[in-house]
Amino acid sequence: MRSIGALFGLGGLPAATRRGLAIAFSASVTVIMGVNLVYPVLPPMVQQLGVDQAAIGLVITVHVLPTIFLAPVVGALADLYGRRLLVFWGMLLFGLAGAGVALAPDFGWVLALRLLQGVGASALLPLTVVLLSDLVEGEQESSAQGMKVVLDRTATSVLPALAGLLAALAWNLPFLLYALAVPLAFLGLAWLPETRTGEREGLRAYLGGFRCLGQRPRLLVAFSAGSLRFFLDYGYFTYLPIYLVLTRGASPAVAGLLFAFYGAGAMATASQAGRLVRGRDPARLLFVGFALAGISVLAIPFLPSELLVGASLFVYGLGNGIISPLQKLVLTRNAPPEVRGGVVALDQVVQQLAKSLAPGAMGALLLAADVTAVFWTLGALSLGSVVLAAILLAARGRRAASMGSRSGVAVRNEIRSDSARTGQLLLPAVQAELRHTLEISEVASQQDQVVVNSSGSDEDVHVADGSPFAS
Repeated sequence: MRSIGALFGLGGLPAATRRGLAIAFSASVTVIMGVNLVYPVLPPMVQQLGVDQAAIGLVITVHVLPTIFLAPVVGALADLYGRRLLVFWGMLLFGLAGAGVALAPDFGWVLALRLLQGVGASALLPLTVVLLSDLVEGEQESSAQGMKVVLDRTATSVLPALAGLLAALAWNLPFLLYALAVPLAFLGLAWLPETRTGEREGLRAYLGGFRCLGQRPRLLVAFSAGSLRFFLDYGYFTYLPIYLVLTRGASPAVAGLLFAFYGAGAMATASQAGRLVRGRDPARLLFVGFALAGISVLAIPFLPSELLVGASLFVYGLGNGIISPLQKLVLTRNAPPEVRGGVVALDQVVQQLAKSLAPGAMGALLLAADVTAVFWTLGALSLGSVVLAAILLAARGRRAASMGSRSGVAVRNEIRSDSARTGQLLLPAVQAELRHTLEISEVASQQDQVVVNSSGSDEDVHVADGSPFAS
């Protein structure tokens, strides 16, 4: 029977690598549950704690806020001092603070503990991507990133439902699930190898490693793709349920169930990420994902039934399942190994900003238009990025071909130049050798003449003159 890893192209890995991947995948699911597990708990908190609806969103906000400020620090620490201990302390703090919310006596304590839990999540978030790049390479890395997406999507389908069942009994019971992160922290300490590369260097030398980022266009592609992906997701998923329920009259339950189509599509492509990227440029495949996403978003206002909306969400999921793992692959492949943690942390900051801006930007759009304008705008943004990428990649290809042609001419000219220089260097040597030969011949001739004169023989003189048969 094939293992789960083999289904994703990760079969035959050493046991130590498999254990390391298990910790990396667990850390990824843990971080995602920091927010997704809480969504179904918010209504019971409003009712049982007497919290105002306008303030309940702080439970989410205080948790994600530390990542914006701490992710770059965590990335630098991971590169300079290693990943393993950061995973341990981040997981431990996340689990203890999250479970502590269940014991909070009032809403103020809830916010304080959620903030502390967010600090732990900040230590884990960049490393969930970096560890996969550290543990496996090449096609197996893209397979690992795809498997990460599938496991994350599965967790977001199952665990919030479990949290909702527990919240029906008491608002604080779901927070006890975070205690599972504590034993995972100790497993990580035992199983996870230290994957930091190179010798430890000073902070100034480390920061100097970021100077080359502007010279790596594919890193800019990865940053842009990551931020655009989350801008689309958070704008789309915020206003799609509002459109379905308030404009089309669908029930909230139906609107929620439709998102299962999205999850199925994302898992379908993400699970095959390793095979999709085989022999292909992952940067170009990224924009295939954005093309699928843009078309599916633009189609929403034209679809007459909820079932077709579900089909459109499936297509959107197919695109997302391509974008998510391959964006991480392009990012980690093109980041210098000595600053990889910092580069991924910077990417997380950019993504967090996109998540924060998208709902507000789309909300501002509704001040001047109806909700369908959200779909027009996001679809156009997604397809516009595809057109722009196609132009830039084509221009880069022409430039590379031109440089290759110029390089061939340069090589020929260099050969000619080398030949000319070689001739110039050899000519004086040949001339000197000829002069030396002539000088030797002249000296020999003079010596023969001296011998002839000393003998006094006419015949010898004639011989000397070169006419031995003259009479």
